[in-house]
Amino acid sequence: MNKTFTLILVSVALIACNHQPETVFPLLTGAYLGQKPPGNTPEVFAPGIVSTGLYTRDIAMTPDGKEMYFCISDPSATAVFVTKLEEGRWTEPVIAPFSGKGFFDFEPHISPDGKKFFFLSNRPPAGMAPNTGWHYQNIWMMDKTDAGWSEPKLVEKLAGPDKYSFFPSVTKKNVLYYTGNSETGKSRIFRSVFQNNIFEEPEMVPLNIPDKGILFNAFISPDEDYLITCALNVDSTNTDQDYYISFKSSDGKWSNLIRFGSDINAPGDNGSSAFVSRDGNYLFFNSSRTDSTRSKIKTGSSLKDIIAAKSVPGYGSSAIYWVDAKVIEEIKLKNFK
Repeated sequence: MNKTFTLILVSVALIACNHQPETVFPLLTGAYLGQKPPGNTPEVFAPGIVSTGLYTRDIAMTPDGKEMYFCISDPSATAVFVTKLEEGRWTEPVIAPFSGKGFFDFEPHISPDGKKFFFLSNRPPAGMAPNTGWHYQNIWMMDKTDAGWSEPKLVEKLAGPDKYSFFPSVTKKNVLYYTGNSETGKSRIFRSVFQNNIFEEPEMVPLNIPDKGILFNAFISPDEDYLITCALNVDSTNTDQDYYISFKSSDGKWSNLIRFGSDINAPGDNGSSAFVSRDGNYLFFNSSRTDSTRSKIKTGSSLKDIIAAKSVPGYGSSAIYWVDAKVIEEIKLKNFK
């Protein structure tokens, strides 16, 4: 196994030991790892299990809710983890079979019909030599088989020496939304239609933003009637990487971007990954917010105290949060009466 991924596993094991002295993974049953559903206020998702104090973001689920994928990253390694509901209980999260092979894998997404799995990876295209870091940023796809997921294959139409593609999100009609670079080099959202067993030439989504604005990492709703994107420099309030939403009207036009409130866009926070559960009930998003109720690390703090503090969310490292998805409908009703 690649050394860097071994370090990730060791880190996860240490955190697990910190939160639960026993060596047995806790019994988790029911939907969403058996977590208590949130209300109108965002809450950390699965603290100590998914959100652990490590840099954690991105979440994907199969349509039946029995497989959940998320990502853990540090400067030297990035991997996709999986946990499954088997025989009534959730398994301990482990690096997914397709990940942890010496490449950086990120941003998993499963199509609404559960037949395709997309993710970002720095693995080299066929005929290209491996390179360090995020030299390659391409979307890869796997198909569902009787044995699990197929071997990853590059989404060819989106790749190229002068292109990058990342953060895949797919509609019920297999329209792939992703982040790419425009002709002027700006980060924008694109869409590509799946026809004749390939993704066709992509087109930029016509969202109304200033030239200096940056859009990235958009989640598209299964019915393609709204998208949630991360944005920077799109209006006078947008000084951090904030979450915005745009709604698609019946005539196919996209509304101006609407900024989510401070419960989701915490001051000084940098959001980068949103997802709405397949049942439409919950909005998941990553956040690096600092919890003001956490005790401060100060002079005289022991190493044990510091390790314990850094082994829970709320100290500035990215964690996954969730909130009742009716916040989306509330924004729509407020802005389109």
